[in-house]
Amino acid sequence: MTTRISVAAAGMVATAWLAGMSSAAAQNPPQRDLIESMPIRVGPFGLSPTLTITDMGVDSNIFNEAGTPERDFTMTMTPRLDARVHAGRALLSIGTAPGFVYYQNHPDQRSINYVADGRADLDFGRLQAFAAGTFADTRERLNAEIDARASRTVHRGEAGAQLTIAPKSAVSVSLRRAVLRFDPDEEFDGISLSHTLNSQTDDLDGAFHFFLTPLTTLSLTTTVQHDRFDESPSRNADSVRIAPGVKFDPAAFIGGSLAAGYKRFDPANPALQSFSGLVVDGLLGTTIADRTHLDLTVKRDVAYSFEETEPYYLSTSARLTLTQHLAGRFDVQATGGRERLGYRGFGQGSGRTDRFSLAGAGLIYRVRENTRIGMNVEYAHRTSDRPDREFRRTRVFGSLWYGL
Repeated sequence: MTTRISVAAAGMVATAWLAGMSSAAAQNPPQRDLIESMPIRVGPFGLSPTLTITDMGVDSNIFNEAGTPERDFTMTMTPRLDARVHAGRALLSIGTAPGFVYYQNHPDQRSINYVADGRADLDFGRLQAFAAGTFADTRERLNAEIDARASRTVHRGEAGAQLTIAPKSAVSVSLRRAVLRFDPDEEFDGISLSHTLNSQTDDLDGAFHFFLTPLTTLSLTTTVQHDRFDESPSRNADSVRIAPGVKFDPAAFIGGSLAAGYKRFDPANPALQSFSGLVVDGLLGTTIADRTHLDLTVKRDVAYSFEETEPYYLSTSARLTLTQHLAGRFDVQATGGRERLGYRGFGQGSGRTDRFSLAGAGLIYRVRENTRIGMNVEYAHRTSDRPDREFRRTRVFGSLWYGL
């Protein structure tokens, strides 16, 4: 299987070069107004500081426990600084955001998380190129499956280019690498997270893009992916995804992107079930009559589990957020979401299924254009074929966003 995947990858690279060097067409070329829109500007330099306070309130079940839950007062404060500079044909962007997580009665849950990212965009007219990287050192929960706030680092790197081959079409190629490393002593449910999840993922994308209108782009993307695990090579897998998609400019009535297609996921261990079928990735938003805003997130894809006997699951999720302007500076917001985790294990027997549900409502007050405060109530519930994996949680929390 690895040989077949490698041949496909080589063929895709060759096609991209023969078409004339390409890129991740999802990437936008550098625009000078990205500097001019920043609140602090000095010549070609721009700075944008922000401060976000979230989760400031009471969590009724901070460990997502099935038994007797523990509650606590929590708060997360995240200052962030973004900087951009034009240098000839290049636009350079960097950002840094330390996060301070506070728990009143559980000091062992407190943490300082750190994220830094950088990006370089190069504009050569018909050819647009980019390189980007992200580093994170965090204890935030990894996903809806793992309840532990486990310390880990994440390194991500990406590079690509986009070539316009006709007035309404372009081709693209991009390479990505992500490296996940949990601390050696981190465990969840008695399982070492470094043993089951420490890994490296390499992706190669090749795509054709058609600019249907100035606000709408159609794409056909092929992705080859290799997953390699440090301590659990039996989890290694190769996959191929072919997905048509559409991307809308933020100025369009509907903004965002949606891609849906076919994925073939082949584990290296022949005893582990493979997967082939529909995958979806979408984030769409629209504003109606300048008063009602809707955001929809949908996703269906394979994800790796910390479990040893069920190494991966098929995650199918959707979340809808409605923001309604009331009067003056007040908005009301409602959120609802579901995620289904269908586990796959060894042999052809069906694995367990977990379901995660979330519902929330809140009130937002816009103090001024660059300052917002909010108050929210949120309820979360997970059901499972294993009763020890179930929980219920209610949070009442405030939030603040401030930027210059």
